[in-house]
Amino acid sequence: MNCDVSISRCESYEPEAVKAGLLAALAPIGGLDWVKPGMRIALKVNMMMQVKPEKAGTVHPQIATALCELLIERGASVVVGDSPGGPFSAAFLAGVYSTTGMRQVLNSGAALNDNFAIQNVSYPEAISAKEFQVTSYIAEADAVIDLCKMKTHALMAYTGACKNLFGIIPGLRKSEFHYRYNTHEAFANMLVDLCEWCKPRLSIADAIMTMEGNGPSGGTPRFMGAILASFNPHALDLAGAHLMNLTANDVPTLAAAVQ
Repeated sequence: MNCDVSISRCESYEPEAVKAGLLAALAPIGGLDWVKPGMRIALKVNMMMQVKPEKAGTVHPQIATALCELLIERGASVVVGDSPGGPFSAAFLAGVYSTTGMRQVLNSGAALNDNFAIQNVSYPEAISAKEFQVTSYIAEADAVIDLCKMKTHALMAYTGACKNLFGIIPGLRKSEFHYRYNTHEAFANMLVDLCEWCKPRLSIADAIMTMEGNGPSGGTPRFMGAILASFNPHALDLAGAHLMNLTANDVPTLAAAVQ
């Protein structure tokens, strides 16, 4: 059976529960059959700040670890990374990897990104972001998996798969983007441009513990008990927004994606 978005129940971050929930979410969309031995996969994980997993501001490391295990079992090499809003440097990311608990993925055989090079991108078909710089580990991967955290968002109403890919922009350059794209519509168009350039092969949402209120960092953790998966990041966000009682018209990135 195939579907646009799959949602599975997952009651906790216990390793067995997470792996079962992840497999159940992947099965209706064809699982990981597309992964081939030797493939280099960049796992773009929401690690937006130095915050502990229980704060529900970042992807829980147990989901990232379980996904890495499944990918490595299929012969892929996996690098896990993000570029939060700070210096894109080894010293800054070391603190993020430690505080978020993401060093746990090393137990699976995956690597944490230690490539801090950047690349210039020309994307003339974009609506807004026609030229930008991205983190090289993303640009050099054979496939990108978008592993996001489901949260409400003070600026964009909802943050999920599309917004997670803002993390392909290197560190402090994000503030320049906030200045350049300074309306909700312009910022949303830019985010969709980045998503369409990145073309994630698979999008997965950690919605076991979500965040509501003043996200992406100042909200309150709330249990939802779900894992979402889709080959279409915008479809995943539409389903996630629906679970939060939001429509496409409420979420600027979804309205831009529809257009």
